[in-house]
Amino acid sequence: MKSIFSDTDQAKKLIQAFEEFANDRATTQRLNFGNLKQEAIEQIRNELVSKDLFQSEIKRLEDLFHSEIKRLEAEIKRVESSIKTEIKRVESSIKQVESSLQSEIKLSVSSLKQQGIYWLIGACVVSIATIISSVWAIMNFMVEHLK
Repeated sequence: MKSIFSDTDQAKKLIQAFEEFANDRATTQRLNFGNLKQEAIEQIRNELVSKDLFQSEIKRLEDLFHSEIKRLEAEIKRVESSIKTEIKRVESSIKQVESSLQSEIKLSVSSLKQQGIYWLIGACVVSIATIISSVWAIMNFMVEHLK
């Protein structure tokens, strides 16, 4: 480069300007490389944060689902218990009605038996009275014809 210019002063200035330009480009490239490196690191951090955030959100939703499942299981048990209690109440009511009906049936059967016995006794009394009056009529008829 010194041989390009006849004046050494100008050659030195050109060399110095070229060196400054080259150094400036190297610095800019270093800065650009540093910026790229920082940008890559920042993106990786953001992705890690996003990944951590995503994982924590999944964990939160998982916990929420588990708590909701437990709440629903408790609700199912409560409803099941309520239904069992209602079934027992209905069974008890049915047993009371059954017992009441059995008592009424027993009373009706007893009353029918008693009425049947009364009817039978009445029929026997009527039959005996009919027999006695028939015998009495025959005896009267015979006594009158024998005289």
